Amino acid sequence: MTNRVEADGKPVRATPVFLVLETDALIATDIADALSAQGPCRVVMVKKPAEIPVVLDGIAHVTAALLEMRYGEFLDSGLPELLGERGARIVLTAGELDRDKIADKGWFLLIRPFTDIMIRRMLPPAVPPF
Repeated sequence: MTNRVEADGKPVRATPVFLVLETDALIATDIADALSAQGPCRVVMVKKPAEIPVVLDGIAHVTAALLEMRYGEFLDSGLPELLGERGARIVLTAGELDRDKIADKGWFLLIRPFTDIMIRRMLPPAVPPF
């Protein structure tokens, strides 16, 4: 695999890809706006977990997945493997009672109601600002 480089020889940064699973359209838009405000990125939004494998077809890397799912629901969904294969940072936005279990897996919990700043703090260190 050949890595792309700029004219000055520095590696080209890949455009960050974010997956947002949110049933509330207003909240989904707020999350997407907070992510997009950091710079060029691709935000893939879905309303149901079953849509995720379809929308990720052809996407090799996901920077972060912000998912309106509880810990147990996420584990049972098959998504940890699918998103793990793509290197996604997992950010659950439901299930505050499972905070310790979520942290033990190396995942993150974004507690509602959340702000743009809270969303940006959930991003991997290599992302902010683009």
